[in-house]
Amino acid sequence: MKPSIEQHKALYITYLALLAATPPLSTDMYLAALPEIASSWGVGKDLINLTLVLWFASFSVSILISGSLSDKYGRKPLLLWGLSLFVVTSFLCAGAGSAQMLILFRIFQGLGAGAPAAIVLAIIRDRFTGKERHQAIAYVMTIVAVAPMVAPIIGAMLLEFFNWRFIFVMQGVMVSITLLVTFAFKESLADPLNISLKRLMTRYTVHFRNKEFMFASISMGILVLPFYGFIAFSPIYYITIHGLSEKMFSLLFGLNALSSMCGAFSSSFIVKWVSDKTVITVSIYGCVIAGIGLMVLGSQHFLYFFVFMAFFSFCTGISRPISGNMILGLVKTDVGSASSFLVFYQFISGALCMAFVTLQWSYPVLVYGSLTTIVSILVLILWARIAPHLNPIH
Repeated sequence: MKPSIEQHKALYITYLALLAATPPLSTDMYLAALPEIASSWGVGKDLINLTLVLWFASFSVSILISGSLSDKYGRKPLLLWGLSLFVVTSFLCAGAGSAQMLILFRIFQGLGAGAPAAIVLAIIRDRFTGKERHQAIAYVMTIVAVAPMVAPIIGAMLLEFFNWRFIFVMQGVMVSITLLVTFAFKESLADPLNISLKRLMTRYTVHFRNKEFMFASISMGILVLPFYGFIAFSPIYYITIHGLSEKMFSLLFGLNALSSMCGAFSSSFIVKWVSDKTVITVSIYGCVIAGIGLMVLGSQHFLYFFVFMAFFSFCTGISRPISGNMILGLVKTDVGSASSFLVFYQFISGALCMAFVTLQWSYPVLVYGSLTTIVSILVLILWARIAPHLNPIH
């Protein structure tokens, strides 16, 4: 009998990482092209930025719906639907005739990307437990961090030889490969919910009543807001403010993603010698230091900004696999909707953060640095309260 993809752990985790990489692939690859897209239609950058902000909004809504539906109908059907919609709308984005059409197609592309993003954590929760689950989350996040490194480089290369439309063509082609692999994926949900669709849509109340889960999810989810804000703010900072080339932007953006990847990869080793809660506490202190550095020195030279932003990304990279595993450990049923809520909260908050940092501020770097500092201090205060209620990884 031919072994399934699930029987090869490394390949299985790589497949999950490809699913999780769908959202950063669809955002980071075209960041360097935003100024070109705006100039090609003679519209303002604020209008073109809606292709990013509204993508995140629709993506977040899709996450909530997809997670709950996967608890009833299974993970695989939702994956096939979401990936198919993403592929189709990617090619539609490539053929868009106006900024308004591009915004519309990006909204539907976000809906498609929401399904794999919502279901990856649920599959990990289905398949792995304890330390093995933490390692799976860490490895997936490590591999996923490659996407923000590679995507801007691919985008910059395409812009050098083609126009921005080829970026969306490449997105459709790359996710088509993940879609084909999904057909070999074996359903991971052992016990689907046998309830009506109407009752399914109200199942989030199960998590709302879980006070420990809700407080932990909301508190730790705040920490990634500056990270998502950086996605929208980075082309403004590096290209518009400092006049760097698309190639230089993609390099600095990719190195920042590398820092996040190193943090996620190292977390699975650090917890072997240091307690989970201590690692998270130290990483949050690191985020506070990074925020202060961005606020004080970020506007003086782009290298100062790069160093402190990379340090922030490294610290959040360390904390996310550990805190994510702890939070998922607070959930007993409705794993799909629980993982959806985790991702939804982070991304919808991230979309709001993107809109905030891209406003026409007189001192945009100071605003971004202040936001990062305030968020990190707030999380540190909240963490002191929730830490006693979270169990270490067993």
